Amino acid sequence: MSRRTLMKEVAEDVIRAFIYVRISKDKVGAGLGVERQEGDCRDLAAMLSRQLGKTVVVVEVYVDNDMSAYSGKPRKDYLRMLADLRAGRAELILAWHTDRLHRSPIELEEYIQVCEPRDIATYCVKAGHLDLTTPAGRLVARNLGAAARYEVEHMSERICSQKMTALNKGEWIGGARPFGYAGPIRDSYGNVLNREEVGVKIIEHEAAMIKDAVQRVISGESLYAICKRWTASGVPTPRGSKRWLPATLKRILVRPRNVGWVEHRGVVLEGVRAGWPPILTEDEYHAVRAILLDNEHRTTYRGSRSLKWLGTNLYRCDVCSDLMRSAGVSSQGSGGEKHAAYRCKHGLHLSVRAAPIDAIVNTYICARLAKHGADLIWVPSGSNAVDLRTKANSLRARIHELEDMLGEGELTRPAFLRQRDKILTKLDTVNSDLASRATSSVLSGVADAPNPAEVFMNPEKTPIERRRAIVDALCTVTILKGKKGRKPAHLAGDYRDRVVIDKKEAA
Repeated sequence: MSRRTLMKEVAEDVIRAFIYVRISKDKVGAGLGVERQEGDCRDLAAMLSRQLGKTVVVVEVYVDNDMSAYSGKPRKDYLRMLADLRAGRAELILAWHTDRLHRSPIELEEYIQVCEPRDIATYCVKAGHLDLTTPAGRLVARNLGAAARYEVEHMSERICSQKMTALNKGEWIGGARPFGYAGPIRDSYGNVLNREEVGVKIIEHEAAMIKDAVQRVISGESLYAICKRWTASGVPTPRGSKRWLPATLKRILVRPRNVGWVEHRGVVLEGVRAGWPPILTEDEYHAVRAILLDNEHRTTYRGSRSLKWLGTNLYRCDVCSDLMRSAGVSSQGSGGEKHAAYRCKHGLHLSVRAAPIDAIVNTYICARLAKHGADLIWVPSGSNAVDLRTKANSLRARIHELEDMLGEGELTRPAFLRQRDKILTKLDTVNSDLASRATSSVLSGVADAPNPAEVFMNPEKTPIERRRAIVDALCTVTILKGKKGRKPAHLAGDYRDRVVIDKKEAA
């Protein structure tokens, strides 16, 4: 017998098989569900070897762990398996159940198109043999798929209803652990041991970090500077990352949960009392939202990552009135000693050394703080916070009334939008007033200190982000164009003729 004939007979006695396993939720992360499925499929392969009189050899196992077939997201290993089937690498598919392979009719039809012309058989531990080469077998597969789809949709509808009921009771409905509150503690089998505390019990050190960050934002610090501080502290993000990003921090600081409000899909549920204690007061919440979400407060210097110099994107050019930027320039040609300078954004028509200008501005601010101190802090007058919150709630209720009128056809959409925009403008004003009551001023904690000038110049007590905010609150700094000609030697380091400081009333 030739070698080729022997190899052909051996090949005819072997059936190459793929195993596909999937589990939708693996909260423990140990992959135990897919391991059990694989074990059952291997037992099925051994049983088929006895029944068919041929050896079923498992060529490869495809695993999609913690991946839902109903979500619509691509399943990496499932798609790889289809590609390998098209390439003719196997004649048999083993799965625990048909719903492990697909729960979408579209996916099922694609699977049939791959298997039918290649005579690829499908065997399931729970559903038995699916013969996709015959109309009857395809009918059975489609009926099983339709039943699985119905089951998923019915389960989804039931879960949504349960979650809405829980939301209306002010309960936490799950999801990623909210920073500042307890997450689930699980045993070795994945059972939650502290179910009543999840999303409800405050984690004290994280709550303290949130309150501190809110006060720092109110005082003028940038999100980037706070993120550097949080990263250095070693406290991980809710998803376990060691690095904090401004976008993550912003989402945490402006979420309604912090004041005990229940939110669903970006909308605060009116009249629903949360089952968890608040971390912030309403005034603090309105203050930080006014700063982080208001376009007027999204100035470049708040988010700048290169906050080494006081006046970057803060001082103004006298020639074009635009902001100045910092840049390294050479004072004595290309090989001369380099120094930091402020240069106009729109060209080289104005440039000045940074250090002497900053010294002049610091001297002005320190003198004003030392002279006036706590008198610089503006105390808001007029309506009290309770009245303002009542007015804000009334305006929000009016918006809901307009939405109902739009739904009932009593208002056209253009009319609804006009009325809503007017109310939103009033609501923004009220929220700004509430914010001012929490902030009072960026000067709080500095101007009312025993020695305000010393606190202002201390980088540990007053980071540069806050010093910039204080400068912005107290004055406007304009850089002038230098006069032609060389200065006398005794005035070479005097830059007072290059800067104009206009006093502002404290905010």
